[in-house]
Amino acid sequence: MFRLTARRVFMILVLVMAIFAGAQYAPALFYSFQFNDFIRQEVKYAAAARKSTDDIGRELLDKAKEMHIPITARDIHVTRRGPAFTLDLDYSWPIDLRVYKHELKFHVSETGESFER
Repeated sequence: MFRLTARRVFMILVLVMAIFAGAQYAPALFYSFQFNDFIRQEVKYAAAARKSTDDIGRELLDKAKEMHIPITARDIHVTRRGPAFTLDLDYSWPIDLRVYKHELKFHVSETGESFER
């Protein structure tokens, strides 16, 4: 009926596996990109909004929870040196491909400075 040869079956299986792997990696990469953009904006405007390091950490945890990003308060390192904030964040996102488990590792380092004198 369909005249599926071994080569066609193999190609269909490869295509299905590629779609499955893409469905596992795409959300992690998409949410990571959005989260990095959120971090950049938060740190850049934190001094102008008169936020403390605890406020920034709390907002990052809330946003991470909203995006299902697996981080804890211990992963966030926010320091304030004069008018500038520096944020360092390392986190990993587990990927389960059924036959292979992989962790995508992300590192975010941002500095924001107040322009007030």
